[in-house]
Amino acid sequence: MQPSLLKLLVDPLDKTALTCTATSSYHGAIIEGALQTGRGQSYPVTNAIPRFVLTQDQGQQQTEQSFGYKWQQEQSYASPTSMTFYRQWLVQRYGFTDLAAMQAHFYRHERILDAGCGGGYSTLVWLNAGWVEGSRGDWIGVDISEAIDVAQKRFEGLPRTHFIQADLLHLPFPERTFDLIFSEGVLHHTPSTERALKTVAALLTEGGELMFYVYRKKGPIREFTDDYIRDRIANLPPQDAWQLLEPLTKLGQALADLKAEVEVPADIPYLGIKAGRYDVQRLIYWHVMKLFWNDAYRFEENHHINFDWYHPRYAHRQTEEEVRRWCAEANLRIFHFDAQESGYTVRAIREG
Repeated sequence: MQPSLLKLLVDPLDKTALTCTATSSYHGAIIEGALQTGRGQSYPVTNAIPRFVLTQDQGQQQTEQSFGYKWQQEQSYASPTSMTFYRQWLVQRYGFTDLAAMQAHFYRHERILDAGCGGGYSTLVWLNAGWVEGSRGDWIGVDISEAIDVAQKRFEGLPRTHFIQADLLHLPFPERTFDLIFSEGVLHHTPSTERALKTVAALLTEGGELMFYVYRKKGPIREFTDDYIRDRIANLPPQDAWQLLEPLTKLGQALADLKAEVEVPADIPYLGIKAGRYDVQRLIYWHVMKLFWNDAYRFEENHHINFDWYHPRYAHRQTEEEVRRWCAEANLRIFHFDAQESGYTVRAIREG
């Protein structure tokens, strides 16, 4: 932990200043130690990462364990093929013309919070060696799970990058600290998407930008199946759930191998199904159960996506009306709203 980061940190509970006791340091960076509050509480610093995880919520603890496990399975998501697909999807959803435009946008900001950075996978899209020459600010990655250690290892050597383990609902920063907050697919993995959104929005400076993606509510059959499967596996250890979901991923593969299509002759509004021609696998995927499959990915990469959906206890889905209302209540003016079947990608400016 760099001393410059300590100047930004506060007690996540009462927002008062912290003091630091270092037991191990290297070139000025604090490797091991503790952060003390005026209340007498102490937060550890281990492996150069301050640790502020406070939650006693069992669902949040389960989600923390799930993502900690997932992001350590690097063979299931870190291939060049999966990164290329994901990069294109991310750039398109956030409304940039190309990757260079997205990178330039981030590099113009002075203080960036990556709220729920996981192992740094989304950040890899734009944070690279160009950060050294093209940026003028600091990037601070926060995650509730030990995936934060994966992110630290991944970005080792890049200057002005900082890593914190903390709960998005209890972040160790004062209000109006960041001029850009990025939260890609994370807010819905907390006990309350609304509360998480409003918590991070309060950390924006006036005129600061929030960029986020949240899940969209699906049709009734898909919603029922998703909840049913999640209830069956969420309490299992991550490695057991990973294995239990493998037949579902194999079914997705088998359906995709059919290369078959079906014509839905008329809208079925009460099921959320519109008339049209569908690939059979995609029809089932969007309206019955999530069994992701992409022929360009290895089995482990496809399976990672299904595990990511089903195992975390918290994976809330929202309506467009809810997302827009929450933003308005948080004094966020939306200027970019991308609605896809999977979810909503939003860019908004804090006003006042």
